[in-house]
Amino acid sequence: MGWHILRRKALIYFLLSFFLQGGYSAGEQERVPEQPASIPIPRIEQKSAQRSQYIPLSYDVTSVRQSHGGPEVLSSVFTLEPVVEENYKRILKSTEDQFRIRIALERAKPYASFIRRKIEEYKLPPEIFYLPIVESLYNPFARSPQGAVGIWQFMADSMHPWMVRNEWVDERRDFWKSTVGAFEKLSLNYRYTKDWLFALAAYNCGLNRVLYVMQTNPGKDYWRIAEARLLPRETRAYIPRFLAVARYASYLGRKGYTLDWGGSIQWIQIPLSFPVDLRVLAKKADINLETLLIGNRELQFPITPPKNYTLKVPEQYIEKIQTILKDEKNRLINFVVHTVGPGDTLYDLSLHFGPPLSMLLEYNPGIRPETLQVGTKLLIPKLKDVGPFKRSIPISNTDLSPTEPFTNTYMVQEGDSLWSIARSYRTTVDRLARENNLRAEDPIHPGTALKVP
Repeated sequence: MGWHILRRKALIYFLLSFFLQGGYSAGEQERVPEQPASIPIPRIEQKSAQRSQYIPLSYDVTSVRQSHGGPEVLSSVFTLEPVVEENYKRILKSTEDQFRIRIALERAKPYASFIRRKIEEYKLPPEIFYLPIVESLYNPFARSPQGAVGIWQFMADSMHPWMVRNEWVDERRDFWKSTVGAFEKLSLNYRYTKDWLFALAAYNCGLNRVLYVMQTNPGKDYWRIAEARLLPRETRAYIPRFLAVARYASYLGRKGYTLDWGGSIQWIQIPLSFPVDLRVLAKKADINLETLLIGNRELQFPITPPKNYTLKVPEQYIEKIQTILKDEKNRLINFVVHTVGPGDTLYDLSLHFGPPLSMLLEYNPGIRPETLQVGTKLLIPKLKDVGPFKRSIPISNTDLSPTEPFTNTYMVQEGDSLWSIARSYRTTVDRLARENNLRAEDPIHPGTALKVP
């Protein structure tokens, strides 16, 4: 009996020692040794801490998470709360969610090296790489119902001072500048909140709102704040969704989908002081045009602005492109962006600026001369040294028959516009449009019958 008691005590002592030291799991030897995090870890409840296993910050987790046998974990600053687990299980049950995540990661390939390098530079949690999946599915052209644009979803009033938007560019679609802007915002949020969950919440609903909630509820961590519904519903859904997506995306290899990151591009910046047509550059440098477009999604046209633009090109083409750009003969012509006004025709614009009609149509695909709409922006090669386009025949604001009803009918011909018809009948575009239940900027088509004076 005494021998059995001693064996039982020894077994209990061994188990206690094992669990107190943390034990190990299958594949633990493949994980990165624990290192002190470079960013302070916010204080969390013991219950939450027991659910979190740590990987040091600034480490590229994708290199260790794909196939090792240990548990699926997040960085030490994140905890796997029940609501995160619920979101994660929802992803595992949804083939649509899984497909969307994988498509987003395919889109991320060209930018992956740059974004991960910036994550390390800013000392952010490595899971931030997966935040654009929740924001935009890594689509530079994504636009939210509220008007946020780009992979990091910046609003027009929140993109300054990192980005600008004008007739040539919308830099919210610039992967380089928008990533820097996003990381500086996240870093600022963290400096104020001292907690990465609150920093992410502030990225979604605003720093001032989060700070107010923290100040009026001292001592409560993010999860307790969320449980009390003190933050917007969208934000409360945003955080667990992001953590669940990050957990899923970090372990694709275990789910039978090994993503090849070999498609990531090392981008180099080239300052430009003159416009470059990317189509011509791609042809001369023997580069796939889509590669240049992927790196410069902020461009409104496939042509860079007249001056002060930074072109982004793959590293392996840098010497060839720089040689081409240094050759004066390969510098492209100047372009102007013209907003179509009443009475403007492609013929008149061609006559003024110099390019033939075929060139105007080439640089403005989808434009039809007979249905040119007021307000349309045209990209016009400037082949003559001339000033802005001026309309040769001003439009009268006075209707010469303001009270007489429109009793005649006119059949629209090829090349007609409301402006040309109004001028012929000595009335105004506004009245002609009104009498025909049209707007002044609406196109008209050959064969349409219009009421005229």
